[in-house]
Amino acid sequence: MEAIKEKLYEDISSVFINAIEKIKTEESCMTDMYICVKYDDLSLIIYDDSENILLQETIDNWNDLKENSENFEEAVIESLKYVLNTEDLRQKFETLDFVGPFSIILVDENFEQICELATYDKDMIYLEDNFLDKIDKELDEFFEKLMSDVK
Repeated sequence: MEAIKEKLYEDISSVFINAIEKIKTEESCMTDMYICVKYDDLSLIIYDDSENILLQETIDNWNDLKENSENFEEAVIESLKYVLNTEDLRQKFETLDFVGPFSIILVDENFEQICELATYDKDMIYLEDNFLDKIDKELDEFFEKLMSDVK
């Protein structure tokens, strides 16, 4: 199963690298990138911030993921987030000319936002959505332990 995931990640990464190269040849400055996944034919469509198609590819290895996961859409989102947060791809995106923060957003076929997959900015670091929830819980636990001696 791990070999299948690795091949899937390579395929997705390759699609994003090809899209980045296409953006570079067009010498355009982007603010966002939109991703649409067609689950029925396993295609990944990448749009620029003007909703023009940059690249459309079929990811055949999603078929294995589709057969082996309970919630295929959630598994696709997780695979996209994983690939977009690899160091190699982050470095490739950093070479683009973009207006920060540059977000990669998963949308449906009507361009309604489903979720934000990644955010890049050369000057700032963005934390995961659930970071504040985690830190809040950890601080509460720490405070409880600290104050347990006082009681």
